[in-house]
Amino acid sequence: MPGARQNSGNSGTGRGARSGDRLVTALLFGASAMSVLCVVGILGFLAWFCLPLLADPSGGQLASFLSWQWRPTSGQFGILPMAVGSLLLGSSALLLAWPLGLGLTLFAHGLGPAWTSRPLMALVRLMTSVPTVVYGLASVFLLIPLVRSGLSSSGFSWLAAALTLALLVLPTIVLVLDGQLRLVTPGLRLTTAAIGLTRAQELVHLALPMCGRGLKTAAILGFGRAVGDTLLPLMLSGNAAQVPGGPLDSLRTLTAHIALVVATDSQSAAYTSLFACGALLFGMSLAVNLGLRRLGSSNGASSRMPGGCPGRTRELATALLAQILGWTSACVVPAGVCALLGYLLWRGLPTLGAALFFGDTPPFDAILRDAPVFDGLWPACLGTLYLVLVASALAIPLGVASGIHLAEFATGRAGRLLSSCVDLLAGVPSILMGLFGFALILLLRRTLWPQANTCLLLSALCLALLVLPYLISATRTCLEALPQELRLTAASLGLTRWQTVSRVLLPAASRGVLGGVILAVGRAAEDTAVIMLTGVVVGAGTPGALTDKFEALPFTIYFLAAEHQTPQELDLAFGAALTLLCLTAALFAIARSLRNSLSNGKARRWGAGTSVHQGTAA
Repeated sequence: MPGARQNSGNSGTGRGARSGDRLVTALLFGASAMSVLCVVGILGFLAWFCLPLLADPSGGQLASFLSWQWRPTSGQFGILPMAVGSLLLGSSALLLAWPLGLGLTLFAHGLGPAWTSRPLMALVRLMTSVPTVVYGLASVFLLIPLVRSGLSSSGFSWLAAALTLALLVLPTIVLVLDGQLRLVTPGLRLTTAAIGLTRAQELVHLALPMCGRGLKTAAILGFGRAVGDTLLPLMLSGNAAQVPGGPLDSLRTLTAHIALVVATDSQSAAYTSLFACGALLFGMSLAVNLGLRRLGSSNGASSRMPGGCPGRTRELATALLAQILGWTSACVVPAGVCALLGYLLWRGLPTLGAALFFGDTPPFDAILRDAPVFDGLWPACLGTLYLVLVASALAIPLGVASGIHLAEFATGRAGRLLSSCVDLLAGVPSILMGLFGFALILLLRRTLWPQANTCLLLSALCLALLVLPYLISATRTCLEALPQELRLTAASLGLTRWQTVSRVLLPAASRGVLGGVILAVGRAAEDTAVIMLTGVVVGAGTPGALTDKFEALPFTIYFLAAEHQTPQELDLAFGAALTLLCLTAALFAIARSLRNSLSNGKARRWGAGTSVHQGTAA
């Protein structure tokens, strides 16, 4: 009878484990469904505040917004110039960045000397960690004077914004193309060796024709990144509400228009135009997302071998053009990045010291909050820290849980819907997240809470929504990359699905998941557009509660670049930019190190050993 009692106990344990599995699955599904609610919420708020336009029976207000004149003092609120400005700036930045990204990728993969590959890719990875506001600050004081003196213009123009924006989107393009070539080229080595092709000929005539999908994906992602940016158009384009007649003219984008109107007007019809701009931006984001999904579902153009060999003359001309493009990219891109970052270091390094952070206040008094800091970065550093901590506390549990659900539990139409919403949420421009938070406060004022106002908690909530899809994707990717043998071994040892995830898969993928968390933290620390609309101000001091206004390093840099009155304030901006750059670069380096350690064989063997040990113990 002891055996019968043991079987009965095991049966009860099994039923309890299965019941626990169902509960955990329900909780994970609820976390994953939050992405759907976020997308629905953003659309709902935009639609709600656009209702006055659609409810006008005469259609005059809608016609006023869909016009070509923006003159609020004359009652003209046309947003079409801003829509054209966004398309022109995004397209021109892509036309600059895409060829340079292609040339740089080909150069690093064999068109250039072998010793240049690692430094070039290291530079590209460094570019991914440079905050947008740092690019903007360096360009305002280095690029703008060059354009002004060299081309006899005001400097703040379509051209200046496009040049800097091209550097911003270029790492996205390079990393997509690099990943595509790394998938394609190993299968071509025997073929190229057999027919006697050089590495350059292999890349140009065999590998590149097989990367059609990667080339299109890089272009779509680059365009989406360029159209969704707020800081660079706001700082560099001049912001005239007009259709530019040439590269030296000023323009205004939809993202910059939203930031400018929120800062200057909250009563007139100009204010309602914010939500019309938001709807247009959301439509652009949706178009980019649909384009990427169509590429993902199309037949593998990237996996087919090229149909035939080009003629000798065409072959030589193509190889020559590729070499020219590769060398041009390898010279222009590092020169531009090194010029901007070198200028930043030249201006920022002399400012480093205790006075940069604490001003005239004794450091210990400032740290212990015994005395306020009026002329240093300490309140902005603390505000950034509090903001990141609160946003991380909101986003990390939800993002990791959603990633687990999508990787291990989501199936069928529900899984596809959740995955689509996560992809769509990842493409939402940051200014729309800020506009969503701003609209939320307006709704609370009109309904439940008349005293509602922007604050640290609102900024953290919007930042959490901004980084949520990155956390979901990182967790999902790391779990799906684990070998199927881990799941089969755990099942053979009698582990339930949740026990398999918690005791086997998550420990094996922990380094990659942690890397995604650190990347999300870095993204939250450097964003400016969201906090600009949801609670950050200059001179707020150290926040004492979540409902207080606050200071943050990114907005401090932007404000001082635009409104500095003395050389000391400008030095403070460069010191803040160098501090923020060091912070984000360190976070990105840690994340990359963790992901590299996960991808090597030791990490996987450790995960397999852990699974067998824990499964046996169970």
